Amino acid sequence: MANLSLKHIYKIYENGTRAVDDFNLEIKDDEFIVFVGPSGCGKSTTLRMIAGLEEITAGDFYIDGVLANNLEPKNRDMAMVFQNYALYPHMSVYDNMAFGLKIRHVNKEEIDKRVHEAAKILDIENQLDKKPKNMSGGQRQRVALGRAIVRKPKVFLLDEPLSNLDAKLRSAMRSEITRLHNVLKTTFIYVTHDQVEAMTMGSRIVVMKEGVIKQVDTPMNLYDYPENIFVAGFIGTPQMNFINAKLDYNKDEVLLKTDFKDISCSISDISRIDKINIINKKDIVIGVRPEHILITNKDDINAIECEVSIIENLGNEANIIVETINNKEKLVIKTIRNDSLNVGSHIYIKFDIKKIHLFLKEDEQSLLNRMPKSFTINAKLFNKELTLLNNKILLNDYLFNKINGNKELLLNIPVDALNIGNDFELIVTKKEKINNKWLYEVKLNNEYLYYINDNYIDGDKLNLSIDLSKVSFYDLNGNLILDKLNKDNIIDGELTEIKKKLPCKKNNLVDVDLYNKYLLALSNNDTNLLKELNIKEKVRKVFNYKLLNTEIETSIENIIKIYGLLGKKFYLHHIAYILNADNLKMEERGEIRGVIEEIIDFNISKYYKVKLIDLDKTIIIKDNDNKSNINDSVNILIDKDNIGVIDKDFNVRLI
Repeated sequence: MANLSLKHIYKIYENGTRAVDDFNLEIKDDEFIVFVGPSGCGKSTTLRMIAGLEEITAGDFYIDGVLANNLEPKNRDMAMVFQNYALYPHMSVYDNMAFGLKIRHVNKEEIDKRVHEAAKILDIENQLDKKPKNMSGGQRQRVALGRAIVRKPKVFLLDEPLSNLDAKLRSAMRSEITRLHNVLKTTFIYVTHDQVEAMTMGSRIVVMKEGVIKQVDTPMNLYDYPENIFVAGFIGTPQMNFINAKLDYNKDEVLLKTDFKDISCSISDISRIDKINIINKKDIVIGVRPEHILITNKDDINAIECEVSIIENLGNEANIIVETINNKEKLVIKTIRNDSLNVGSHIYIKFDIKKIHLFLKEDEQSLLNRMPKSFTINAKLFNKELTLLNNKILLNDYLFNKINGNKELLLNIPVDALNIGNDFELIVTKKEKINNKWLYEVKLNNEYLYYINDNYIDGDKLNLSIDLSKVSFYDLNGNLILDKLNKDNIIDGELTEIKKKLPCKKNNLVDVDLYNKYLLALSNNDTNLLKELNIKEKVRKVFNYKLLNTEIETSIENIIKIYGLLGKKFYLHHIAYILNADNLKMEERGEIRGVIEEIIDFNISKYYKVKLIDLDKTIIIKDNDNKSNINDSVNILIDKDNIGVIDKDFNVRLI
């Protein structure tokens, strides 16, 4: 039984190929996790890194809380089942299953017991004397599974184990592996490119593309709530229909303007959409599954006239391919069998508006997220009073002047800008638990807003406040007036070469986990552990940070992490640093000098825009003295433990 944790895992080859890119996943004990995606998406590479057969370029991999990046495969307590079975042809089934135990010097009685137990589970007890060549593909696959079962590992790793089987046998073996997981009650990680296998077997599915996780969720949540066009198109047969469109509005109606029809829907049907996208008439892609296209009559307001071009009868169901009369857009409909339809028939169809998906065309991300990211509401500013949500907030001079006087506004509010507070009392219309978080929906004056909290809040009222530093202000035409504050200062820099005595093992820098064990052994004067670790301190050419003409000594932990990705040629890489405004302070001993150009005051929180002396650079810092004014000289102290590091060549955040 094992819990696995993969944190910012990368696999980058020497030629720069990024096989796996910033992979983050928590796998609980007894889960059945499926990695799915097209060939070359990095799913098998990730599995091999978990098994220890591929080296991790960067990131941390934990088994039951213990860092396992450099743990030998034999010590990970995992069993792997390969695509090609990898059976010994000269051995019997019994000997194939027993071989791994024999080389581990398990006694004969225990081996015999385990082999027969596994054979019984897999229903191959009468096959133990056979050779693999005398068995079918399905039977060989059972033997490969049996060889893994007898080891009683913490984790089973299965790399496309059914791809060599025919369709009927694959279906049977899917059921067998699912049953096996239920019997063994341990962690399974399964790699496949077959979405049917993924949907029918996994408790959670990791959908990958080009080394990147596109979405992780349960099978039905992936189907019902795809977060992007790739997942929407990859999951489901027949594939989801995609139609280019533009958002528009007409009074209280939202219009989805396609080349063949303006489809109208109420805001309540798509309540989780951020209204600013409608106001700005964004280019979108409509996604509609074949079973959510309905045959209707021509009097329906959203009726689309089509001609039937192909009918695929599947017994009680049929896939009907139609073309719109206006512009020959091809659509696939999945419906019950209808013998009255023929190729060439003219029919009217409509989309089930409550089941459609909308994606922003420019980034292909969903506009109807199950957990909304932001929402837009109307507001009015008059005499420094901002009226919204049936309440008033008194703005200071900075905000009033930035907004430039009295006017009607649109406020785009990220969900994380809402906090428990006393500015607004709102009536909750819906509560929903999603992935261990609670989503609260509020409807007010035909507008929808959302609040997310880790905990359940009793009652039907919410008392909330808004962090205005995270809010973007627009006019009624969707033109930006005042953007949310970006607190991340991105500053180009470099890694400067230094020589430093560092802990090494076999002439290589140790990993962070070994380093922490080494420090613990030193502090406790644990000579036995020091001897076991066999770590020697050696002088190595490494680096300090250099930014804003200042050289900053970095921690050994950060050196180890960065060196793990960049290696000896770290000095060739272009580096940028992230200094968050909340991690910069004004103190007399600060190493960076500047002059305050602007005071950025968001009522509750206040920041300074500082022009750095002798540098053509301005940065944002948080006010921590509440006394400074414009044109004051300040010294800025950098929190050395909270500097983000970006490798611009790999486009990877290292720290």
